[in-house]
Amino acid sequence: MYRILIVDDNFENRQLLAEILREIAECDFAANGLEAVNAYNLSIKKNPYNLILLDIEMPGINGLEILKKIRESEKTAGIRLGEGVPIIIVTAYEKRFLEAFNYGCDDYVLKPIDPDILVKKIEQKMRI
Repeated sequence: MYRILIVDDNFENRQLLAEILREIAECDFAANGLEAVNAYNLSIKKNPYNLILLDIEMPGINGLEILKKIRESEKTAGIRLGEGVPIIIVTAYEKRFLEAFNYGCDDYVLKPIDPDILVKKIEQKMRI
């Protein structure tokens, strides 16, 4: 079973993603940027995440800043670009995911989420 961090400020979105993934993943949740970065940093020491699902539009620290911080943490830890945790951006804004690729995201899923597409993309990332 995969270990996935779901980062979204909307409770219902977090629950929907967890329900879609319940048969393939154990999910942890972060409702904001600070929680996400802290959860990621703690996971490196104990039990790393296999994947992160990251919403872009959040109050405070947005998803792009979280993505940047995670990639910076990986660089500091000696993890080379492309070898870090796969991060899939979840967004309703199609234009924003292009910007996310510049910060090191691995893929994207558009809202409303198609469960089959989401699971397929996660499984593709886990085969890498």
